[in-house]
Amino acid sequence: MIQRYLGVAAFIAVILYLISVFYHSDILHAFYSTIAGLLLLFSIYKMNIINRLIVVLLLMIGSVLFLFYEVSFFVVLKSFGENLNLIGLFLLIPLFGTLMSEAGYLKALQSFLLQREENHKAHPYRMGYMLTAAMGSLLNLGSMPLVYNIGYESFSSFENKKFTLMLLRGFGFCMLWSPYFVNVGLILVLYDLSWGEIGGYGIVLAFIYTGVVMLFFPFSGFANDKQVVNAASFRENPEQTKSLLRLFLLYVAILLLFSFIMELILPVNMLTIVSVLAIVYPLIWASMIKLFQSYIHVAVHHITHSFQRLYNEMGIFITAGFFGEALSQSNVGEWLSNVVLQLSQGVIPIFVVILMMTAMLLALLGIHPVIIVLGLGNSLTPEHFGVSPAFMGVLLLSAWMLAVQISPFSGSVLMASNIMRESPWNVVRKNSFFIVTLMVIMTFILSLMKWMQLL
Repeated sequence: MIQRYLGVAAFIAVILYLISVFYHSDILHAFYSTIAGLLLLFSIYKMNIINRLIVVLLLMIGSVLFLFYEVSFFVVLKSFGENLNLIGLFLLIPLFGTLMSEAGYLKALQSFLLQREENHKAHPYRMGYMLTAAMGSLLNLGSMPLVYNIGYESFSSFENKKFTLMLLRGFGFCMLWSPYFVNVGLILVLYDLSWGEIGGYGIVLAFIYTGVVMLFFPFSGFANDKQVVNAASFRENPEQTKSLLRLFLLYVAILLLFSFIMELILPVNMLTIVSVLAIVYPLIWASMIKLFQSYIHVAVHHITHSFQRLYNEMGIFITAGFFGEALSQSNVGEWLSNVVLQLSQGVIPIFVVILMMTAMLLALLGIHPVIIVLGLGNSLTPEHFGVSPAFMGVLLLSAWMLAVQISPFSGSVLMASNIMRESPWNVVRKNSFFIVTLMVIMTFILSLMKWMQLL
């Protein structure tokens, strides 16, 4: 029962944070930061031993820095609420998918794929990648099991591990550009950027990334893979399926349109806009299609059970905010900047490789990318290295994507290993040469963009 109350408390904290964006109040800030601090305590209790050790260590280092630099209690308290915007994404973005499921749009998509396979040659791996790349941009990590289940029911046959590996790589596509992803939102806030300043470059990198995925596809098989054979016979009414798919496309198109228009006209960042839309947009759509009561029922269930699903992310993100604020109060950033500058000698490709390798190695040790990127972002100022905030943002987006794909502790790799019934380390080993190749290519592309003064 207490976990349900904690889920509601997290939702209240996020709502208070969103209110404070439009109406600044120190009392509100202190209130939602206090709630975040309580959520952190309960999260630490539920975490596995590795994450608990990392979080406690960062809290201890942060506390020492706060004490050494004699930071006021109110600033320390507020640091617990620094990353509620990111927790808001994890908590609220799934509401878009909740409505899609309640309205029958996902079932219609599955039925469409079944009907399509009757008349066309099946391409399950390509379709799985494309579906994850498209749906993942809205549904985040939830897209992987969802697309797998759609594929399991819709494709006549596929190799289980190979198919799941394509879903994992499809997830990486979204991380480079989607404004509904927590890493993109964090970068926008970290460097005070609009999505338009980095989104286009992210999309270019995402399509280059897709080219590398295609290049590596012949080498994506597993020696001991299991062939999944599906003899599904269920079919929806074709006309009903088409009608629901049209509504689905309209739902997504209007959502994207509202997101970008609101960013242009409102004095807030995309992170806030997406969170507000996640609350309001599904409610309005559910009312229009007469599913308001059933949607509310499912949405309340999602919120009350959110702490059980997200305690790990909540604990890590709240700790990252605390630690990031502690770093910003110290001169650690200046010291780290000088070290990186000395190592890179001001050479952009070397600078890019250092940051990417640092993110990947720390992720391999089990440190969450949000802690890595916040630490680097708070410590390294773009001007110190002669690059723009947009360049730094795109670089850290790329580093985050690579770190997530190479870490056996990341949510996407753990989910893929669970679906494959394969060790996370084996998944990482299979993906390692792909990731190293990506790092080399992205280093070249980013350096070229800087040389051509595009970034």
